[in-house]
Amino acid sequence: MRDICLVRAPSNLGLRPLHPGHVPGTWRAPQALSEAGLIEVLVPARVVDLERPAYSIEQQPGTHLRNGPAIRRFNLDLA
Repeated sequence: MRDICLVRAPSNLGLRPLHPGHVPGTWRAPQALSEAGLIEVLVPARVVDLERPAYSIEQQPGTHLRNGPAIRRFNLDLA
């Protein structure tokens, strides 16, 4: 049997808001999957929870990206 590490990484970085002022709700996915029984099915040896990064609705000047540096930091945390 292999050891499983479940990394719960809530994020909505890089997603476009549906309308002005809207914040995408995909950051809720890790909690929803846990509540649906994912942990009981996987039986991970360890569960790691990453902190939800701050989301900005505005594109960064000169990049056409939302949250570019935050996406980079979050991906490095995942690695």
